[in-house]
Amino acid sequence: MHNRRKTVIPAIIALMGFLCVLEAQAMTAQEILQRVEKASFGENFRVVLSTKTLKNKKPPVNHVLWLIGAKTPDSNVFFIDFEQPKESEGLRFLIEVRGNKDAKAFMYLPSTGKTLPLAMDDPSVDLGGTGLTMDDIRGFIPKGEEQATLVKEEKSDGRDCYVLRIAQPESKAERMLWITKQDFLVIKSQYTDEQGKVKRKFRVTEFFNTDQGREFPREEEVVIPDKDTRIIVRQENAVFGIELPQEVLDPAKFGTFQWKK
Repeated sequence: MHNRRKTVIPAIIALMGFLCVLEAQAMTAQEILQRVEKASFGENFRVVLSTKTLKNKKPPVNHVLWLIGAKTPDSNVFFIDFEQPKESEGLRFLIEVRGNKDAKAFMYLPSTGKTLPLAMDDPSVDLGGTGLTMDDIRGFIPKGEEQATLVKEEKSDGRDCYVLRIAQPESKAERMLWITKQDFLVIKSQYTDEQGKVKRKFRVTEFFNTDQGREFPREEEVVIPDKDTRIIVRQENAVFGIELPQEVLDPAKFGTFQWKK
C-alpha cells in the first residue's frame, strides 16, 4: 500500500504539471485573430477573382476583378480593379485598414475620372454590383468597440476549429467565426442582428494547396437571406510574396496608374 502511494503521488504531480502546461499554451481570442491576420495578410498577394451573384430568380451576374493585398508596417491595404463585365471595366476601390480603427476607403469611377471617399461602415456600399461589401474584404478584423471571445472548439467540415464571437456592444449584433487550428483560416462566419436573426453567412466551399503546403480558399460562398442572394467567389489565380508598385496603394494615383504594364 505504501509503495502504491509512492507511485500515485508522482503521477498526480506529473498530471498537474501537464495541465498547467496546457493552460499556459491555451490561446486567447486576440492571439488567434493575430495568427489569422498573419496567415491571411502576412505577405503581399495578387489574385484574380470571379464572382457569380444570384439574386431571387434573376439570371446570375458575373464579374471578374483583380484583388491586390499589401501589408505595411501599420496597416493592411486592398486594391480592387474590375475587368468584366464591360460596363464595370476600370472601376477601382482602395481600402486601408489600420487595426480596428481609422479605416479608409475610396472608389475611382472611370466614367468621370474622379476618386470619391467611401464610408467603411456603410452597409449599402456594394462593390461594383457584386453584392460584396467592405466588410467582405476587411473580413475578420474587429472594428471599433467590438469584443472578441473564444467560445469553444469544434469540428467544421472535418477540420478542428476555434469558434470566436465578435460582439458589437452598441448594436448587440455579433459575428461568429470558425477558424482552423492548423492554418488559422476563417472557413465559416455568421452575422446576426440584435434579435438573433441571421443576416449574412460565409463559408469556404473548396480549398487548394499552396507551394508551401498550406491550405488556402479556392471558392467561397456568401449568403444574404433577407435579399435572397447568394454570391460565389472563386480564386482563378493567386500569387503571394510579390513586390507592389506604391502607386496602387496611393489614394491620389490608384485610379489611373497602369499597374498591369
